[in-house]
Amino acid sequence: MEDPDQRGFGRRRGVSSVRGRLVLLTVSLLVPALLSMGFLLASADRESRGRLYQQLVTTARALNGAVDRQAAVGVSTAETLATDQALVNGDWAAFHARARRAMERRPGWIVIADADGQQVVNTLKPYGRPLPRIKRTREEAAAFSAGRSKVSDLLDGPVAGKPVITVGTPIVVKGRFYVLSYVVDAASFASVFRQQRVPDRWVATLLDNQRHVIARSRLNETFTGRLASKDMEENLRHSTEGVSKSISLEGVPTMVAYTRSPQTGWTLVVAIPREDLASTVNRAVAVGTGIFLLLLVLGVALALVYSRRINQEIRRLVSDAGAIGRGETLPPADPDSLEEIAAVHAALRQASRELKTREERQEVMINELNHRVKNTLATVQALARQTFAKTPNAKDEGAPLEVFTDRLIALSGAHDLLTRTGWREADMAALVEASLGAHVERVDRSGPEVALAPHTAVGLSMVFHELATNSAKYGALSAPGGRVEVTWKRDPVTDNLVFIWRDVGGPPVTPPASAGFGTRLIESSIRREQKGQARFDFRPDGLVFEADLPLPEQARWSNTF
Repeated sequence: MEDPDQRGFGRRRGVSSVRGRLVLLTVSLLVPALLSMGFLLASADRESRGRLYQQLVTTARALNGAVDRQAAVGVSTAETLATDQALVNGDWAAFHARARRAMERRPGWIVIADADGQQVVNTLKPYGRPLPRIKRTREEAAAFSAGRSKVSDLLDGPVAGKPVITVGTPIVVKGRFYVLSYVVDAASFASVFRQQRVPDRWVATLLDNQRHVIARSRLNETFTGRLASKDMEENLRHSTEGVSKSISLEGVPTMVAYTRSPQTGWTLVVAIPREDLASTVNRAVAVGTGIFLLLLVLGVALALVYSRRINQEIRRLVSDAGAIGRGETLPPADPDSLEEIAAVHAALRQASRELKTREERQEVMINELNHRVKNTLATVQALARQTFAKTPNAKDEGAPLEVFTDRLIALSGAHDLLTRTGWREADMAALVEASLGAHVERVDRSGPEVALAPHTAVGLSMVFHELATNSAKYGALSAPGGRVEVTWKRDPVTDNLVFIWRDVGGPPVTPPASAGFGTRLIESSIRREQKGQARFDFRPDGLVFEADLPLPEQARWSNTF
């Protein structure tokens, strides 16, 4: 029979369906347009920054090439003068005069020093004047010994009295070793930056192999000789070319491009303030961002309006699910419900009716099963009485018939307790109380609420019955003032059930010579059936029994009938 909630399922279409609302929600949020715009904005930003980074690297390469060319001129000048005839003849005065004439149109000067660094010729001074000794670096000495020309790092010129760069080439005059150097003022390299027209806000810096500033496009005299910033030194330690963030010598956050010359080993650094870098992003990016945010706010507002109805319907479904959990039958759906929501409600209503029917069948079957179990236990009890009727003292206290009957009663009590919950679970406190029988008033019980599975509850009922029986015969319950303490808890680590039975105020206890039937029954129930651990501690002042057993996961009993 068709459910009335499903009759209009196929007729309600369009905007009133969840699909229609989701379409409106999607359109209102403009997801494709917003994603495309966001992608375009991100691409524009990346391309703009990429172009600027490439421009920085290109500028650094161009400036480095110009510096290399200027250094190459110095090498060519030094090597050309090294072949001068007056120098070959050892005529120092004549060479001094010719070198001075050669340097009239050049920015540098010529210095010749012997193997110990003692200057012999310096065109900055008239020939014959006393000249100081210079100190060569290890790298320069190695290059000159190998017969190669060498461009120095930044040096302090003892005659010029200012930072200089030398281009030296080894020579031999009349069998003696000398070095002819073409020396230039370090500030002359700043002209490279002016010739290449470095932008005003950019800063170009030339560093030697020791990371000292040779020349700078801005504040050159202030920073010549200074060490590069720490982060710049770290960048150069890992790569010869790249783009990275840095802090300028003025303390300004910058983005730098750097490249190292394979000829001189010097590094050319081009820096731009990061705030200028941010301002180079295309204005269209900012405009597009504003439009993006406006559309996003508008889309969210529309989404909130359209989703209000959907939220109300979803909350109604949540309420329906709660009603099913309480065993209630759902009423028909609201005729104005959304199409898909109405279909879900119809399915829930059908499920609630089916669950109700199953619960009724289950209750009938449980009652029938309990009735049959009670009849079976009664039959077993009757058979036991008939079997042991002619046994001597069969009706005396402690006789086998009495013991067996008490165990059946304990088992029956556990069944009655489980019947009240539909054989789903049994409360630990209620099980202990039901298993103790007449001794319950003399047993102190404490512990949290613990739901036991039917299998566990039946097994523990026999354990507590045997412990109570043993205590009534030999332990605390056999003495007028004796009591028993039963405590239980759930282990916070393993989540196992741990309980302790303790006799207090009973007669002195001595360990038994052998385990009786009750002890074996307890250990068998705990260890084999419950897969737990059991320990008897026969202390002189009273028995202490401790058990630790896992609790199986609870699952709702269901069937397919």
